Amino acid sequence: MKNGLLVSTFVLTVMLTFTPIFFIGATDEAEAQDTGQPMMLNNMKMFLSEGMEMTPLPPESSEWQAISIPNGFVRDGLFGYSILPIGHTYWRDVGMWSTQPLRETVNLGGEVRINIYATREAESGAVSSDFMFYIMRGTEILLQLSAMNQRIDDGVDNRIEAIGRFPSGNDTTIEAGTPLSMMIQARCNGGAIMKYGSTDLDAGFTFGSNALQILNLFMDKELITVEYKDAFMVPWIKLYTELRIDGVIHPNEQMMSEMNTFNRTREILWERESSPANYEVFISMSYHYSGTNNISMSKILNVHKPHISTWDSVKGVISAAFIWLVLVAIVILGIVLLAKWRKSVWRKRFRQLPALTQELSVHKKKKEWKTLKKERKRVKKQENHQRMWLPSLR
Repeated sequence: MKNGLLVSTFVLTVMLTFTPIFFIGATDEAEAQDTGQPMMLNNMKMFLSEGMEMTPLPPESSEWQAISIPNGFVRDGLFGYSILPIGHTYWRDVGMWSTQPLRETVNLGGEVRINIYATREAESGAVSSDFMFYIMRGTEILLQLSAMNQRIDDGVDNRIEAIGRFPSGNDTTIEAGTPLSMMIQARCNGGAIMKYGSTDLDAGFTFGSNALQILNLFMDKELITVEYKDAFMVPWIKLYTELRIDGVIHPNEQMMSEMNTFNRTREILWERESSPANYEVFISMSYHYSGTNNISMSKILNVHKPHISTWDSVKGVISAAFIWLVLVAIVILGIVLLAKWRKSVWRKRFRQLPALTQELSVHKKKKEWKTLKKERKRVKKQENHQRMWLPSLR
């Protein structure tokens, strides 16, 4: 009995000692599971465009495109037997619009709002239609939205809208190399026309994404550099951009663009003469020319005055003037060599003068040499004249 009591006491002590540790450990592990905050995305709109393409750029023309909404009503009778004048309306494909394969992986999220425009010819009567919209990753359906019992009046452009949401967390992605697509189906009891692609009929859908991102902003004395990524590879001249330095807007005509192949980004460059100082720089970018749903970055950037040592200054001057120094050295060397050559020539000439003239100055010796040279020419001329007349005397 006593042994049993001791064993029970020991077991109870062990349980009381380790049970709190067990629960504390379990609680700590549960608290460590952090789901994290959803990725911040920027609102944007994809527009339906000519050639069944989608683009983040808004339409630039007032001319609209059209595609048929097929008549889905079929008189197939009761249970498929056409012996009775009974019909049914079936789903029909309207079309699918796609982007080019994305350059970068894009996250999608938030509310999705689709709008299209449908009409019928004037005086043809109104019809009703159901619409189904599919947001797709290539051919894989990511999100399905519907707009039911839509009345399509004749002679007017009827706006049709559908609203939905991507799953929370903003972790729906479209990988690089895959297009973003939207497919439309309709169940229309008479057929209609869908219009899109003009400034007045900007059919498409809005959603959240990180397709356009400003990565960094740099500034030096001559350039302001904006490093950014664009999954849709829109030409940089089509992007809406605004640059402000200390509140002053700088025109886009000053900018140019380069592709940074090292980190697969693009850079917009503004040329500028900036004296050493601190500058408040603001950059705004958007797919829409109005700046709607723009992304922006603001920084205080410092343009440093480079420290150049005396030796560096001397090296810079020498490097800049190296060619001229070489040319001057060649000219001086040529003058020295010419002077030495002339001096050696005169020495040889002076040796030909009589011994009495060797003590004269250089200037007088040169005069004596010139006199001697003239005398030699005279004698040579006389000898030539005599040789010419000597045969005739014989």
